[in-house]
Amino acid sequence: MSDDLIDKLYGWLEDSGRALELRAARSLAGTPGSRLVLPAYPYEDGVTKKQREGDVMALFGGPNLSRTLSTSFRLAVECKSGSDKPWIAFYDQRRHTHPDRLKDWWLPCGTDWTEDLRVKVVGAFEWENGLLADRLATHAVSALGKESVNSAQDAVMQAMSFARAIAEKGTLSMAGDNTGAVLGGVMPVVVTQAPLFECELGQDGEPILTPVERFDVSVQFAKSPRRRVYVVSEEGLAKLAGSLGRALERITG
Repeated sequence: MSDDLIDKLYGWLEDSGRALELRAARSLAGTPGSRLVLPAYPYEDGVTKKQREGDVMALFGGPNLSRTLSTSFRLAVECKSGSDKPWIAFYDQRRHTHPDRLKDWWLPCGTDWTEDLRVKVVGAFEWENGLLADRLATHAVSALGKESVNSAQDAVMQAMSFARAIAEKGTLSMAGDNTGAVLGGVMPVVVTQAPLFECELGQDGEPILTPVERFDVSVQFAKSPRRRVYVVSEEGLAKLAGSLGRALERITG
């Protein structure tokens, strides 16, 4: 076997995003609170009804709230390689200082959400700076490429499709769990090697670009209400997952 072939295969692993998927899965598996991480996770697209494959599914199990109730969250992760086309998140002047609705954070699952539980779980999320964001981007655009191709928005919609498919199954538990009901949700995440930027207008009406390792973007999928998608760098993925794990620990703390 020639060295040239091996070099080409290594290059393909990076360019295709397969190496990024493996690194993302390893990063999530090593995060406290992670119970299960599965790459190449199959699901059915809720709109087209076609079988698709999500890049990584990670299950984070929280502590039991009672003998019959526990918390569980899944990350539906899409991985996008390539660093030559920066992604830019655009903002208007609106800010969301304390999002208190479940759907402001994740796609809720479970039918036993009470007001007290909502306040407790959302409060745990608000405590974590790694989860809290005071505003959502109105849209995301991949720059320096063809105007007809927006890989950033495509990736965001893929992650939302993946997350909705998991949420619509209605179960977040694992085999062997001994609690009757599971409350939680699914968080759509895009991890990318593209440089990430935020863009907004300054007081003088000129655009201001700020490099970041994460932004949250608001999207509408089919006829559903607008939801949040978390867009992170490779380094940002570990921080996001760590914050999720700590938030789940705090729920019964």
